Amino acid sequence: MVVRQSDVARYAGVSPRTVSNVVNGYVHVSAEVRAKVQAAIDELGYQRSAAARGLRLGRTGLIALGVPSLRERYFADLADAVVREAERHELTVMVEVTGGRRERERLVLGGGRSSLTDGALLSAIELTKADARLAGTAYPLVLIGDRHLDGPFDQVAIPNVAGARAATEHLVASGKRRIALLGDAKANKSGRLRRKGFLAALAEAALEPRDELAVPWTREAGRAAAKDLLRGAPDAVFALNDSLALGVLAGCAERGIDVPGELAVVGFDDVEEARYSSPPLTSVAPSVDEIARRGVELLVRRLADPERPAEHLTSRFELVVRRSSD
Repeated sequence: MVVRQSDVARYAGVSPRTVSNVVNGYVHVSAEVRAKVQAAIDELGYQRSAAARGLRLGRTGLIALGVPSLRERYFADLADAVVREAERHELTVMVEVTGGRRERERLVLGGGRSSLTDGALLSAIELTKADARLAGTAYPLVLIGDRHLDGPFDQVAIPNVAGARAATEHLVASGKRRIALLGDAKANKSGRLRRKGFLAALAEAALEPRDELAVPWTREAGRAAAKDLLRGAPDAVFALNDSLALGVLAGCAERGIDVPGELAVVGFDDVEEARYSSPPLTSVAPSVDEIARRGVELLVRRLADPERPAEHLTSRFELVVRRSSD
């Protein structure tokens, strides 16, 4: 049996308007009446209709999330966190996998494959400022990551510079002096910012990078690069993401290289596999839950007030030290 607001009103002995006010969170309801209505809701099992609410607000309750890939664990974790956070706001998430390609990112910027989405969160790789100017600002958008676009777009950035610097400072403090950088820093803005933090920490310690190997950010590239890294005789490596770092661990295991005795390894992202690798991987952990929470909250606020000033936030991070860099 479907329970309606009118049923709740009769059960609680209040008007349907009062029930509506409680359900929609209006503040001008006394604590006593609110408690009475909530008790009736709990007792009867009332659930408000998302479809009816959407019609009233002129929205669908559907938002898009654009990510380059779900094969990379970081983006899979981000998607999971966004879905959970969206549920708290009674929103449904449609995930768009862009492959980091400009045309797919432009599709998300224009509302995605479905014209029913109310707005989007987008981790952009190739999208340009010109694309953003052309699309305009009618479609609410929150940027996740470091790609800046012209226009009043909200953004939650990742602490790439600070995180990479902390990782490198940890290696220096552990006595490492011949530290290599692994990953193509020119592949995207995140890479450039992480390299900047890496070099800043070395400069502060009056050190030069032992080597910089510009390889794709994949596990297989990290595994293959382990051989090339060892030619330069580094005592540590900072990998631009965990996929690379986990690949290095696999390559070292194949070659009988002791980690961390002969080579300390640090990654970035702190994906779930980092704690179960052999040895467990030290990694920079941006707060994925915080990124998702702030991103969804910014989008919800943008939907409620399209004209408000844009907000640019940076998430926190933690350097999780494990045995790969002891």
